[in-house]
Amino acid sequence: MGARRRRIEEEIFERLSIKLVDGLAAYKVKPLFITVSAFIAALISAFFYYIAALNRFYYFLAALFLGISGFLDAIDGAVARRLGMVSEIGAFLDSVLDKLSECAVYIAIIVSGAVSSFWGSLALAASIMVSYVRHRAEPLKINLKGVGFMERAERIIFLIAASILTPFVETALEITIILIAVFALITVVWRMIYAIQSFRK
Repeated sequence: MGARRRRIEEEIFERLSIKLVDGLAAYKVKPLFITVSAFIAALISAFFYYIAALNRFYYFLAALFLGISGFLDAIDGAVARRLGMVSEIGAFLDSVLDKLSECAVYIAIIVSGAVSSFWGSLALAASIMVSYVRHRAEPLKINLKGVGFMERAERIIFLIAASILTPFVETALEITIILIAVFALITVVWRMIYAIQSFRK
């Protein structure tokens, strides 16, 4: 069920972004450039999250750059496939920079004092574990893609929505971080159970 939902989401996104992917491919924009640009956008987002305590309307800019980062990260693989430039190095850097981006954003939110350190740290740890469990299972021939909820795309969407609301609803970001922590932990356990059952089969 989860894998099917994920496939449907990917098909919808591919249809919406196909013109941009075609355009980038036509201009021979390197997938690595897109990957690095996504990382830089995430760092800019983290900066605005960090200084948002000075002016809560900085959350709009944080959400904007987080959305740009997530979108670029979603299309770099499509551009690589269109140009025939898929490589292990690209996949490695994409995965590593994804995690560094997420860490930067969560750390900035925690350090800014916008959320409690406990829930912020738990959300960060659980988010990293969602990806770790999947990547650890892949070499063992178990596909956990789409298993559970609160994958990176959902986490980004939740944070963007919360960031837009926070200037008007002070607790929006705190509540969202708690939801991310809880649902991400559920996903980690869900994936572990799914993997163990797959091993037994």
